[in-house]
Amino acid sequence: MIDRVMRELEGRFSSLELVREMHNYLHVYLSRGEVMEAILNARTLLGFRTLQLISVVDRIEEGNFQLTWILENYTDSLVLLLSADYPRENCSVPSLSAVWPTAEAFERELFEMYGVSFPGNPREGEDFILEGWNEIPPMRRDFDTEEYSMRVYGERQPRKHIDPRQYVGEIVGEWDTPMGRRGEEE
Repeated sequence: MIDRVMRELEGRFSSLELVREMHNYLHVYLSRGEVMEAILNARTLLGFRTLQLISVVDRIEEGNFQLTWILENYTDSLVLLLSADYPRENCSVPSLSAVWPTAEAFERELFEMYGVSFPGNPREGEDFILEGWNEIPPMRRDFDTEEYSMRVYGERQPRKHIDPRQYVGEIVGEWDTPMGRRGEEE
């Protein structure tokens, strides 16, 4: 069945590249100029009616974000992943919230975490997870977690290590036996 999906997509989209194919799973890469049409075709023509997730991978070395839309066709038990690269700077990707209402939440999360804009999302720009966040989006690879933590929270106090056997012995007054000797006959 997934072979039919691959043939349909290959016949329509010249930029299509196979990433991985299994008996009920297909992952393809397309140009950003064709990916939205491919997603909509998958929904209307191929029965992929469920949007499971939209994900982002920060490919900072190439200056791109790889976006992947994960779709499912429950009738035929098929999963389709469609990926495309978008420039990291001022990244803008058309919203699918009018087609799949669940896309609204996925897109808002990716806006906050990566700074990917989804024009057409009715709630883009509203706080979603990071209320009042004014820093670089925290999932971008150029976000310096250590610098942020030091600036906001300061130096962390070192932890004191306590041997659990000693701690339990002090509290309960027992557990003098070495580890690994329980149950052995003496």
